[in-house]
Amino acid sequence: MLRIARHVVPAFAVWLVLSIGCAAAAASSVNFGDISHKNLKDQGPASTQTKLPLEIGMIANQSGIASAVKSASSPTSAGFGKYLSISSLQSKYGASSSRRNAVTGAFKKYNDKATVDVFHLRVVTTITIGTAQKMFGTSWHVYRNNSTGARSALPVHTPKLPSGLSGNVDTIAGLGHVISSGSSAAAEAPSATLTPMVQPATYGGGTPTRTGTISAGCATNMFPTAVFSSVGLFPNQVDTAYGISALQAAGFQGQGMNLAILGEAPTPTSDVSTFRNCFGFQGTSLKIHNAGSIKPILESSLDAMTVAMVAPKLNRLDLWVKQLGQDNPQGVIELLASPVQATTSGTPLPNVISISYGVCEATAKPASAARALFDREAAAIDALGITIVVAAGDSGSSACAHGVKQTQLTSYDEQKSASWPAVSPWVLAVGGTNLSLAPSNAIASSGVWNDEVFPAPYETIAGGGGGVSTTEKRPWWQTASQSANRPVPDVATFADPAPGYTIICSSGVQGCPATAAQTITYVGGTSAATPLVAGTIALWDQVAKQAKWPKPGFVPPMLYYIAKHAPSSFLDITTGTNSVFGNVSCCKAGPGYDEATGLGSPDASAIAGQLHH
Repeated sequence: MLRIARHVVPAFAVWLVLSIGCAAAAASSVNFGDISHKNLKDQGPASTQTKLPLEIGMIANQSGIASAVKSASSPTSAGFGKYLSISSLQSKYGASSSRRNAVTGAFKKYNDKATVDVFHLRVVTTITIGTAQKMFGTSWHVYRNNSTGARSALPVHTPKLPSGLSGNVDTIAGLGHVISSGSSAAAEAPSATLTPMVQPATYGGGTPTRTGTISAGCATNMFPTAVFSSVGLFPNQVDTAYGISALQAAGFQGQGMNLAILGEAPTPTSDVSTFRNCFGFQGTSLKIHNAGSIKPILESSLDAMTVAMVAPKLNRLDLWVKQLGQDNPQGVIELLASPVQATTSGTPLPNVISISYGVCEATAKPASAARALFDREAAAIDALGITIVVAAGDSGSSACAHGVKQTQLTSYDEQKSASWPAVSPWVLAVGGTNLSLAPSNAIASSGVWNDEVFPAPYETIAGGGGGVSTTEKRPWWQTASQSANRPVPDVATFADPAPGYTIICSSGVQGCPATAAQTITYVGGTSAATPLVAGTIALWDQVAKQAKWPKPGFVPPMLYYIAKHAPSSFLDITTGTNSVFGNVSCCKAGPGYDEATGLGSPDASAIAGQLHH
């Protein structure tokens, strides 16, 4: 079982199963994920009617896709800015038609529908355990973890690939099914609103109360208490601090660009509209997909409103919804694929994808099949010239501690661990900082977000995620680090919930104050920093397109190049550490790249001026 927590404060526990156990295969070239029975007790045959949603990776030219991304995204490459179309990716690097037909035909034999993805890299299907037993030549039993009480249906023996799959696929995620997740620590939700009696000084580079000067908008009349509150930075302050206002004033507000938010639940569009109208960000209406009867959550409100205050006039702003749960092993892969798969029905591709979710890498490590398929999907998306922006986490260098009650923390929770999928080499990982503003809203000082350094009532176990991956090698573009494995984050911006971002909230939204009408609340986390950076990338894409410069596309290589050749384009964070436990030594900020804040905080306007290089 994998515990997923959205990176927002206040926080709620979310659960996602990617696959069960550690790598095993009928042949050395096939990754079935973790189907180990180690330390589990066999409780007998599983129900043959239990459904197994499967993600199947076909043998394709993955190295060719990686090379295409490198060529198009490296500023020194002759192919810089020349990204693939979906059709060219299919024909050059996807699985052949005979391979696709063989794989889908293997399931058709059992009257099960199998669908090929838009890239021709994966097949998605759902089969019963009864069918799986016939196809893979082994029975499925229920196994119990005596320590946690969790019960899972797993294949008794290593699966054998049937005709049609054998020789055509190399990865299968979802052969294990979680029946019950067992015991777990409940999430602890700190207060989102803090009203101290005195204004504290700066700690670790930031101030836990409001600094700078607000543009109140409608709050003067509609939400007067927010105007005089000591907490919550207003949109104009954050936009000014990071050079976003300068781009907006020059006419760059996202026109012609598309941005997709991936979330677990919807947000009321009326709240987003009120936010836009209140603070002067009229523009693109939010389109929500696949929400059904899912109740709205604060996380999605924060995502949508943060993007709106950065790039209010996008051509499209889409929120793709999928609940991530234990009965859907491939949910995270399907969610990532949603905006690309939608092109088959005429929806245009996004320029940027924003993801504010993650899981402790130590917990995700056994899910080798699902992680491999996620990376493949992400690489293919990058090859189209799209940046995937992912939150690096809210528990400092101990990602496993997120959402666990302080009284229930164990050595496992406190261990040094980065967050997945932020560690993927195919995404831009965003960490968090604190902030202290001058009256002009310029940044007076900024340090690593770590609320352990704040006095009461602000002190809490929360901080910007960072560290070194244990599963991913350092990518070619991460030139500022000498680590053998992938370090995160890549960049970091304001994420501290003290004082937090100011957003509009209504009582029907999980995590919002229980009030009769819309109100203002204050939240933070790398769930705020991530859509802030995603929106900024959309502005950079717009700048480059208008100037007829090469398309930035997958921006991490470009950002590292700019940081080397024009370092003043970033605010180098040199104060603080993201270690929230005394027994964890990672990660300290310092000059240049570090595993607490990456390259530092990007200045949107300064980087826009470097795109032509």
